Amino acid sequence: MGDENPIGEQGFNAHITPRWHGMEVEHSDGATSELSLPDGVHEAVNVKIQGSNIEFSRYLPLLQIAATTVAIRGSYFESPHEYSNIQDAERYVRLHRDASGPVHARDGPIASMAHLLESDRDGYRKLVQNDADEHGQKLPGYYHTVTLGPRRIREAFPDHALPTEVKHYHIREANNQPKDSPLAHPKVGASYQVNRWDETLGATPDDIERLERELDQVVLSVLADAGIDIAPSNGSGVFVSHAYFEAQTRDEGPEPVGLGLTEVKSTQESVVIQHLADGLSPVQWESLETLVTDGGEVSPAEIAEEHDRHAGSVRRALRGIEDLLVHEYASVELRSRYIAELVHDAVKEAEDAVKRATETGAKALQAAEQGMEESMSAVAAWTARHGVDVDDALSGQEARLKMRMGKSSQNTPGEI
Repeated sequence: MGDENPIGEQGFNAHITPRWHGMEVEHSDGATSELSLPDGVHEAVNVKIQGSNIEFSRYLPLLQIAATTVAIRGSYFESPHEYSNIQDAERYVRLHRDASGPVHARDGPIASMAHLLESDRDGYRKLVQNDADEHGQKLPGYYHTVTLGPRRIREAFPDHALPTEVKHYHIREANNQPKDSPLAHPKVGASYQVNRWDETLGATPDDIERLERELDQVVLSVLADAGIDIAPSNGSGVFVSHAYFEAQTRDEGPEPVGLGLTEVKSTQESVVIQHLADGLSPVQWESLETLVTDGGEVSPAEIAEEHDRHAGSVRRALRGIEDLLVHEYASVELRSRYIAELVHDAVKEAEDAVKRATETGAKALQAAEQGMEESMSAVAAWTARHGVDVDDALSGQEARLKMRMGKSSQNTPGEI
């Protein structure tokens, strides 16, 4: 495993800039301002490092060696400041392209995590499934990713907190690589997504160990969920070695976690079915209808306004179905995309049932009216044929028909 960049080269760049109290910086518009420094810092050196295919723990020693070679004291970089932090990192394995299909399959772990662990509209959701390369050539699993924020990652990994992107991807020119080239085969990786939370990850040895452990565990768990043998007994199995990292199993490291996505799916189905079986109030139906049809951020107050309800009534209704929802601050959303689909189907079925009932009632009324008209037409035809005088009158809800018959040899005038 290692960290990586798209080019696949091993190396790093370190941009070093001095900092001191009272230092001024010039902005793009020519204006100047004093540089902000952490409290207690009077002089310091800021270092921004970008690297690829290097074990995380080697960055600091390599930085010290590089500094020494250009006459900068390596001891300056022995103890990073407490404000030092990690901005990006990835751990990956390379799989043989003929064996990686279960990872990016429609029912594989990447798609399932997006379906079951991402919320309906927030928290953060991102699913990309692209099976064509930059030239439009078909390449299954070219770029499939799912990104889970801190709240969602804990649903699969209870002791994790780092927002993580899970990826299955090829390099851009994979289709043009020789079959025996490692670059012809895809990677399965997990990368830290710093912009998906409000916290920071430091650069201490403990922070680096935590980063490696969480990312490695995600990768191993995704592989195991896809049915990949992560500890082959003969050789390297379906794992592909390359210039910087040999495909080999290790005894140390985190154990894979059973993602249990089938259980998550079953639980979510049960929750929805139970609510439908128990019956939902009109306010709850209206709230769910809004949540599955409104693509933006929705608040209880907005639901109340849309349906001309009191906001308190909506909040009480939502508390009754809180296991379907994520309710934070002034926003409410369905707990997962899968629950959203189940609820959408239920709402649509209810709407269709009402529509069918309305249409059936209208057709029945139309048929009744048509039947009355046909009956009256038959009576009119009979009276005309027999010379009967007919008077029509309506009295309230009751219709009366009066017929006066002429004289015949057997009958005297009468009325019906």
